[in-house]
This record gives sequence, C-alpha cells and structure tokens, in this order.
Amino acid sequence: MKKNKKIKRISFSTAILCFVFSAFFAFNLFTPVENRLYDSRMSFTSRFFAPSEKIFLVVIDQESISWAQKELGWSWPWPRSAYAKITSYFSQSGAASLAFDMIYSEPSIYGADDDMKFADSARKYGHVVQTVFYEDSEYKKATRPIKPLQETAALIGDVTSNLDADRIARRGNLFSKSAEKEPSLSVASLLAAGMSMDFSKIPQAKDGGMYIRYHKDLDRFVPYSARQILQTQLFLEQHPDISKDLQNSPDSDLFATGDFSSDDFLPPEQFKDGFVFLGLYAPGLFDICAAPVSSTYPGVGVHLCMLDTILQKNYLHELPFACNIAAIILWTVLGFLTGSSIKKSGVKALVKTSLWVFLLCAMHILLNFLFFYKGIIIPLFAPLAALIFSYVTAIFEGYIIESAQKHYLKTAFRQYLSPKVIENLIENPELLHLGGEEKEITAYFSDVQGFTSISEKLSPVQLTELLNRYLSEMTDIILSFGGTIDKYEGDAIIAFWGAPTKQENHAALALEAALACQKKLKEIQGDLQKITGQPFVQRIGINTGKAVVGNMGSRSRFDYTMMGDTVNLASRLEGINKQFGTYTICSKATRDSAMQNAGNLSFRKIADISVAGKKESVSIYVPMQKNDFSEIKKLQQIYLEGLENLKNADFAQAAKIFASIENQDISAKKMKEKCLSLQKNPPENWDGILRFYSK
Repeated sequence: MKKNKKIKRISFSTAILCFVFSAFFAFNLFTPVENRLYDSRMSFTSRFFAPSEKIFLVVIDQESISWAQKELGWSWPWPRSAYAKITSYFSQSGAASLAFDMIYSEPSIYGADDDMKFADSARKYGHVVQTVFYEDSEYKKATRPIKPLQETAALIGDVTSNLDADRIARRGNLFSKSAEKEPSLSVASLLAAGMSMDFSKIPQAKDGGMYIRYHKDLDRFVPYSARQILQTQLFLEQHPDISKDLQNSPDSDLFATGDFSSDDFLPPEQFKDGFVFLGLYAPGLFDICAAPVSSTYPGVGVHLCMLDTILQKNYLHELPFACNIAAIILWTVLGFLTGSSIKKSGVKALVKTSLWVFLLCAMHILLNFLFFYKGIIIPLFAPLAALIFSYVTAIFEGYIIESAQKHYLKTAFRQYLSPKVIENLIENPELLHLGGEEKEITAYFSDVQGFTSISEKLSPVQLTELLNRYLSEMTDIILSFGGTIDKYEGDAIIAFWGAPTKQENHAALALEAALACQKKLKEIQGDLQKITGQPFVQRIGINTGKAVVGNMGSRSRFDYTMMGDTVNLASRLEGINKQFGTYTICSKATRDSAMQNAGNLSFRKIADISVAGKKESVSIYVPMQKNDFSEIKKLQQIYLEGLENLKNADFAQAAKIFASIENQDISAKKMKEKCLSLQKNPPENWDGILRFYSK
C-alpha cells in the first residue's frame, strides 16, 4: 500500500511538472532566456564560419569624410555625384550588384542635376539596389528614395528590422510584409544580379523570418573605405587611356605625385561578380542595432550576414514543436525520478545523483552547441530547467522549510527595511550582529516645515490621520528605492542607504528617493491641506560619507541605527534649507558619489557653507531631474556668477547679480540679502564660506 501510494504520488507530481513546463514552453515564457542562450551559441560558433568571398563591404567612414572635405571640398552630406562615381566604379568592375544601405529620401541640396548624375549612373549600371524603410508595424508608412533613384534602381530593398521583444535582430525577413512585398536588401542584391532562387526552400521561423548566421564583426568582411573607391575612380577618369596598363602594372610612375599611391589603387576587377554593399560607418552617422553577437552591431552587417547565410546555405532551423515538448517531458521525468531516489538512500545518494544531474546538464549543453553549429536549434534552457527543478522538487516534496531566523528577520525588519534588503539579510544573516561597523553610507533627514504650529491646530485624531498618511507615503517611496528607515521622530524621517547590505549606487538611490518623495508630496498636497488648512511641505538634507552603523542597544533590545559626523551633517543640511529657500539639498560628497551612477540626475550648486559641529566647509547642491535643470540652466549661470563675486568678496556686485534674478529664484533672493548683510558688516579674513552656527 505504502509503495503504491508513493508511486501514485510520484506519478501525480511528475505529471503536474510535465504539464507546467510544457505550458511554459508553449506560451513562450522561456523565450527571453532561450533568446539569450541563443545569442551565446551564435557568438561562440561564429568563429567557425568564414564569410563568403563574393560579399564586399564599402564603408563611408570618418577617414573618407575627412578626405573628401579636404581634397574635394565636399561637406557632409556628400553630393549625389559622389555616389554616381562609386556606382560607375563598380559598373566597370563587373560587380554582380551594388546595394546602398542609405535612403536618399530628399532631393540633393546641390540641385536636381546632382540627383540625375546618380540616377544616370545607376541606370547605366543596371544592378543598383536602393532602400526602403517602414516606420510602423503595419507596414504602411514608408521612407523611400526620391523618384529618379527609384526609377533607375534595379530593385528596392527593404531594410526594416525584424526584432524580437528584447529588440534584438535574430532573424531577417526575406520579403517585406507590406502590400508591395519588396525583397529584403540581401535578397534584392541577389535578384538585382540576375540570380533566381526558390526562397520557399529556405528554413523559416514561425514569424516567417529567416535565422541569420552572424559573424562577430564587420572586420570579418574586410571593409573597403569609400575614399579608396573614389580615389581610384577619379584616377581612372583622369587617365582613361592607360587605365588598363596601370591595372596590370600598379607600380607605375603615375603614382609618384600627390597623395594617391599604388597602395590606394583598387583594381576594379577584384570586385567582379561580387555583391557589394555600401553603408555608413562614421561616428554619429551609421545605424546601430542589437544582434546576437553584439549589442552595438552596425545595421549594414545584418544584411551582409543574411546574404552570406543564403549564399553559403548556413541555415538554422528549429525542431518541430512536438519534438521539443517530448524532450521537456523526458527531462522532467528523469529529473523527478532521480531526485526521488535520494529519500531512501541518504547523503551518498545526494552526492551521486547531483553529479549525475550535473553530467546530464553538461551533456545537454555540449550537444546543444554542436547541433547549433550544424544548423539545428534545440531549446537549451527549457530542458535544463525541467531537469533541475523537477530534481530539486522531488528532494523537498511535501516538506516546507520554515526557518526561525527567516521568520524573525522578516518580522523584526519589515517595518523599516526594503524587501530586497530583508531577503539579502536572510541569505547572509551574519551581516546583523550586536555592535557597529564603519561603512560608507548616504544619510537622509526630512522634516515638515512649521509642523509645531500645524499640530497645535489639530485634534489628536486629526494629527494621527495626518502623520499616518504622510509617513506611509514617504516610507513606501524610501523603501522602494532600497533605503533603510532608521527612525521616526514625530514628523521627521531619518533613513540611510548603503547598509546593512552594500549598495554601489546608494547616493543616487537616496537622491532619487528624495525627488520622488517631494513629487508625491505635491500630488497629495490637496488631501493634506484639507486637514492642516495650510501648505504642507518638507525639507530634506542628504549627506554621504563614513558612519558607524549597526545594532545599538542591549542583547535583548536594540535598534539598527547610524551615528557619526556624516549623519550629523545630513541633519544640519535639512535645517539649512530654510536659509536658501530650498526644500532638498545634498552635500558635494553625495553629488560626487551619485555622479558615478547619476542616471537622470543633475545638480545645482547653491553655496559653500560651514555648519555647527563641523570644522570643514561643505559645498551644497539642489538635486533635480535633468529636464528640470535644463529649464533653469541660464538662470544658474547668472547665479554662479554671483557666487564667484561673493567668493572674491565683491559683495556689492554679487548682491546686484543675485537681485537681477531674485524674482525668478528664491535662493537668489536669499543670497542677495546675505550679500547686503556682508557688505554692511564685512568679515575679516573672508574665505568665501557662509557660516551657520545655529541649529
């Protein structure tokens, strides 16, 4: 009976897991991870494939642009006659086709004749591919070349990317999904050369795209500079009668003058029957896309690799859906049965079966890479996840581990630590012990302006409602940014970042939290004023530096808190706000630390000050979002000019400068008043530091 129950239980659990993993795979829940692992296989195997010798890449790089500016007087963008010369060069070379990975959607700034030179050259060649790009997923809005270039092109090639949800181009569409069904730029290059293919035989994914076999970078295609092509074409145009002799004897004396040398001469014949692509490769000009082998892959490289995949038939195709589901079920059953055998055999079996599972995983990964090299795409993550998860589930089936320490930590700290920090402490309980240690942290102090007068007007019930609403909103934001609540002192919130677990970007997190708190306070201002009958605003001071943090108290009762000069300065900075009419200020130490991970933060300097209990002066800043800073940039330049005059003890001029913007800036108004006071009572040994000794 017991054995039968065990068999039924194992069978039932296995069936559930098989269903779950099959459903996950069927509904593409594994796709994000599978895509990443696909990229790793593509990156690894790319080294074993060499690009076709029939594919050539010509790049308009910075060298070409600089040369054209210096030698030919061409500013960017180049005249269309430049592309006419490039087209003529490849027409002479006998190249199978020339594809432009550039869209000439506007008439030339040099006039219609300039466009016609390019168009006439393309017409004479007869194998030019121009480009179309669709701007919307419905394939209705397109950017196309101007009419003369459309009419003289052999074909128009679609360069619209086929992107996955993570914006990576793993596949390319053979033909566009528009009503015109234009070929992709790669396919258009083949068709423009007069080649015919049965594209239905090319393996395709579910979305109709073709998996592209990528090369690691464009250097694998040995790019040619547009400068070399233009130099050679200009030379051939200047010496039409001897160009054939020159090609047979590149050491001719004709190279003895000027900047053009035999090393720069490119015999056109070397491109014969080749598929040529021309694209931008200068900083700030060329398009970048994310590919499996690089997050910054040149867009033209996608078309090169797609054509290379077709020419060399290095296709990739997926196994049928049923085969993948069968593999997942097999690995699930194998994992669960392996894990179930441990319960009877003990620790030795755990070691033995774990080694067995490890070997199975290694074998699966090795075979997966081998099959990928051969062109067969097998799911990598789904079978491994099924094997490992079912193995672990079988070991712990029916048994839930409830750790007393985890329960204690979650109960004790959930009120003032973020969930992420609590989870880290659960994994590393040694981080918490009675006593303190010195760490670099960012301390945060906030206080409500005029709260004493507010509280005097309210009943206990109203005061409780007000504080609960305010403190809850602010606390939720602080915890969401990974902060630790030290304590509440009435309306004041004291918090810090960087402990108990290390946070590399603790200063930036604290500043982002402060800005978010101020934004939230504005949003709920109406609700709070219904209770207070007056504006409800808070001041915040933030400082970064070394402090002692830890559990302070007795063995039976303690608080996790911080102490030290860093903490004291943060407290002083909160109060300093009223001296400058600001509501959030931070120290230079916080600013410098945050700039390493500033993201969308900018900083406005307010002054250099000295506060009670601190010998050294400190520069203070108002943090803000970059968009907000851009709006006051000109005003801040004037403000900084005032600060410079203040520093140089020119109090009258400083006051005048601050007065010029005081109607726009409360801080400037406050500074004007301080300058006038200093002008009236000039200090001895002025060092540019404003001193505030009252708390």
